Amino acid sequence: MAGAGSLGHELKRLGLEVPATDITTMTKQTTIEPVYLSIPRTVILILCGGAVAGALLSVTASMLYTGGAHRVMLSYLVAFAFALSLSLGSLFFVLVQHLTRAGWGVLVRRPAEIFALNVITVAVLFVPLAFSVLGNSASLYPWATANVDELTQSKQNWLHPGLFLLRAAVFFAVWAWIAWFYFHRSRHHDLAGGEDDTRQMEWWAGPAMFVFGITLTYASFDFLMSLDPHWYSTIFGVYYFAGCAVGGFSILLLSVLLLEKYGILTPIISDEHRRDLGRLLFAFVFFWGYIAFSQYMLLWYANMPETTRWFVVRGASMAEGFGNSWGRLLVFLLFGHFIIPFFGILSRHVKSNKHAMIFWTVWLLVMHYFDLYWLVMPELGPHFTIGLPELGTLLFVSCTYLIGASLIATRTSLLPIGDPRLGASIAVTAAY
Repeated sequence: MAGAGSLGHELKRLGLEVPATDITTMTKQTTIEPVYLSIPRTVILILCGGAVAGALLSVTASMLYTGGAHRVMLSYLVAFAFALSLSLGSLFFVLVQHLTRAGWGVLVRRPAEIFALNVITVAVLFVPLAFSVLGNSASLYPWATANVDELTQSKQNWLHPGLFLLRAAVFFAVWAWIAWFYFHRSRHHDLAGGEDDTRQMEWWAGPAMFVFGITLTYASFDFLMSLDPHWYSTIFGVYYFAGCAVGGFSILLLSVLLLEKYGILTPIISDEHRRDLGRLLFAFVFFWGYIAFSQYMLLWYANMPETTRWFVVRGASMAEGFGNSWGRLLVFLLFGHFIIPFFGILSRHVKSNKHAMIFWTVWLLVMHYFDLYWLVMPELGPHFTIGLPELGTLLFVSCTYLIGASLIATRTSLLPIGDPRLGASIAVTAAY
């Protein structure tokens, strides 16, 4: 815990002048004890039951539907990419906090560290995709089978099952190591205090952010863009990153709001913390819209058949004879993922309203799922459809993901009580 002297120094460094007597009062009032999350056994059993039910629904759907195995694998990829984006978006938040030496986010950083470390659970969820590729089956990736066309064959130096799985192992190893490093150092801080751990986390934030950006970009190429091996977009990695940020900030803000709602973090989380998280979420809603439009505009303007075809399949053409029902989902995303939430969370009064922000975070998580759905499922055919395969895979993946996050969350304090900026985080908020 920062003392009155160090707290005063932090406030002055941030350009805030507070009388010494007030600083002493702030310090006394911000004696923080560890806060642990106790999840009822019933909740864990419900999540386990949901995961089992989702798995059974997925298996049943693969047998009931024509081409069921292909549809189940595609919908599983959507759910997997959704869960992965939550962890990567949370990891991005953690790295940004240390990279910028931000003090305001100390109080809300631990939930992000938990979701970031939960990338280990996502790595386990990758196993069905790995088996699909290993089996030389075209049920997911058309390049994974021996029967490929000439253009796809020319890309097999990259799109090779063995190399694909090796790269995936590297991606998950890198993400898990970065997440574990920051989670472990942050917890060590709780016991040791001081500034050594803070300095190490700040020093490594730059290299870690660079590696994070590279691995996320190439993972998006492998996991999502390679569904159509004829298509390419150099901006696709940024597009997926924008979705990761929206998903990660949404799940972080939602978790903070729910922890407050159930009286766990109520005494110390303030309106300004919620507004700051809301501002980040708002910024990346806009960023997602900008990148989505940029990708469409640049590729459509270039008018190259191998790139425009991908958008035509996804309903982005108004030419006669090329329309399909995916265009309705595209319009739905334009309004639901960008225009409506842009104006919905624009006001600072909305960002201060807990119930309103719970609604908007859930809304954006749903929109983010459908964004990934629009990327993947048109490979199935020209008609938008949703049913048992999508419900089963989403239920299985989301319940498994929440089980993993719960196991991590119940074994650590929800507050980084050893961080030297914790007092400043609370006091600076009080000084606004």
